[in-house]
Amino acid sequence: MLSVCVALKNRSRVLADGRELRLFPTLVESLARTAPPNTELVVADWDSDDWPLAEWLPDAVGPVALRVVRMAGRFTRGGGRNAAAAAARGDMLFFTDADCLLSPAVFERGAALLREGKAFFPVLYSLLDPDHRTGFWHHWGYGNALMTRAVFDQVGGWPDYKKWGREDVHFFERVSALVPTVREEVPGFFHQWHPDDVLWKDPYGERTPEEEREIRESRVAMRELAALIPAGQSFVLVDEARFGVSEVDGRPARPFLERDGEYAGPPPDDDTAIRELQRMRAEGARFIAFAWMAFWWLDHYAGLHDYLRQSFPCVLRNERLAVFALDGAAIDSPAGGRSEQE
Repeated sequence: MLSVCVALKNRSRVLADGRELRLFPTLVESLARTAPPNTELVVADWDSDDWPLAEWLPDAVGPVALRVVRMAGRFTRGGGRNAAAAAARGDMLFFTDADCLLSPAVFERGAALLREGKAFFPVLYSLLDPDHRTGFWHHWGYGNALMTRAVFDQVGGWPDYKKWGREDVHFFERVSALVPTVREEVPGFFHQWHPDDVLWKDPYGERTPEEEREIRESRVAMRELAALIPAGQSFVLVDEARFGVSEVDGRPARPFLERDGEYAGPPPDDDTAIRELQRMRAEGARFIAFAWMAFWWLDHYAGLHDYLRQSFPCVLRNERLAVFALDGAAIDSPAGGRSEQE
């Protein structure tokens, strides 16, 4: 039996930019259309009240069996997934988020890999606008995973963190250390659009006033980046993984240093930093942006800073951002900033 496990808190009717998004109902519709026989949906739900599940879910799930686990306390993605897995009856477990769209290829390819003794972390296509007209293959992030129950039990389940993010990376590392893992783009497997903002994505996390101020300031910085960088162009974001975003209004943001699409920490030296930046530039990154919490890099990595100043124009410098254009073409600075060749 295949058990599809989802952690949920209010993703059935949510507002974004004046639109009502039915993220989880759309996922359920796709599951009802594409699930193989002998599939169940297991939902760990924290009393969602934007559209109570009892009012629509039993009918929407169609031929798929349904189990709902009532959760209490603070929402966490890892904790919800572990609770769903504990209640699941299947010997194959597929973990996915409430805002995905599923396809037969996910299940078919995953089942074949499990028969080979592997685990599957499928790559989805992330939709970038509310009308789902544009997007990109999301090669970073490991929140979608298919494995046997035996593997899940051996790695000890998902990390249960109070703050958003990183549990998927650490879970992937645990699984990869135990069995061969496969990462592949899967046709028809999508992530639905919603605001890429940590306060929107994780309104139930525990944060200090200082952390909330940082998030609000990062929103200003992201608006500045969207005004500066042409649509569709990717850029390197040096923020020590603090912004919590993988794209800014359709502009893919790559962490630095980067390993398998994830933030890998500060570079050990200038030579490593320059070499990695050259690699990312060759792969299409057109800007590098230092956020204020990483301004210390420009002093500590003096060789990197000298390389940037000698090779590329600094197109924005203010209290939040220092941005260099890696294609070497100077562009106008948005209002509120200043463009300079340092």
